[in-house]
Amino acid sequence: MSDFINANPTASVAEAEAETASPAAPPDHAATHAIISCLNCGQDVPIRYCGRCGQDAHHTHRLRLKDMPHDVLHSIWHVDKGILYTLRTMVLRPGPTIRAYLAGQRVDHFRPLSLLFLITGLYALLYSVLHINMMPPRDPAMPEAVYQMQVSFQTFFMKNLAWCYLATVPAWALAARLCLRRGGYNYAECLIIAAFITAINNFITLLLLPVTYAYSGTPQVKTFSFYALLLVIGYASWAYGNLLNHTTIGRLGRLWRGFLTFMLGYVMLIMAGIVLMFTLSWSSIKQSVMQQAKAKQEQEQQRRAAGAQPPKAAQPPPR
Repeated sequence: MSDFINANPTASVAEAEAETASPAAPPDHAATHAIISCLNCGQDVPIRYCGRCGQDAHHTHRLRLKDMPHDVLHSIWHVDKGILYTLRTMVLRPGPTIRAYLAGQRVDHFRPLSLLFLITGLYALLYSVLHINMMPPRDPAMPEAVYQMQVSFQTFFMKNLAWCYLATVPAWALAARLCLRRGGYNYAECLIIAAFITAINNFITLLLLPVTYAYSGTPQVKTFSFYALLLVIGYASWAYGNLLNHTTIGRLGRLWRGFLTFMLGYVMLIMAGIVLMFTLSWSSIKQSVMQQAKAKQEQEQQRRAAGAQPPKAAQPPPR
């Protein structure tokens, strides 16, 4: 071997350098892209994604019809970054999911308000198409004006379902701020918490829609609505309580605080709903009261008139 090295000094040096040389660095992936201007902000982008706005600069082009199915499936129904992933994680582990979102891990999740609007809008659409009636037949003991007041409130609520549920978010956020204060959440974070949990509550009612359709307009729809509400209360109590898992509060204490959060918000919404129901039906209520007062007055006048008439003389018995 020494003879070979002495005879070929150049070869030995080359082999030694080859053995000691570091492995070649991998080619830069960014070099495969030409520098183009981002269509969103105008920034020159040498890599795939724009460093200023984050848009995919090298795969954003004029929309074509053949691109639409892929764009819809990828942006909405993608299992890693979209509604299915958010629904699955919110159903199975709501507390860690919301806490991760609040901590900044948001790219894989659907926005909470968008999720709330999407699910609620889908429910309202199916409710309208299927002509579902959540009101049981009127009880004969219930005044007609009261029943019509409930019908008008339900019609208004279902017609503006998405906006009504959006209006409920601040109420549940306030309840979460009060009952979950040990978690250290500010009010803005409580708005995100309430939006997420309200969206999943609506998702539960959406899953129950076939049963709701089966009992539509029947006396059993009231009983079914009660059990559906119990299911929603159970999930919401567990979900709100999950947000205190990082505290020293015990499991029962967390569940109790979650229950109080939902019920406090629910009571506030019931009070607001009663006020809204009377506001929407005030004219019919006033008209009904006036009709009842008029009917009572007429009955009183008839009774007085009957009492003022002289008694008829008794006729002598026939001979």
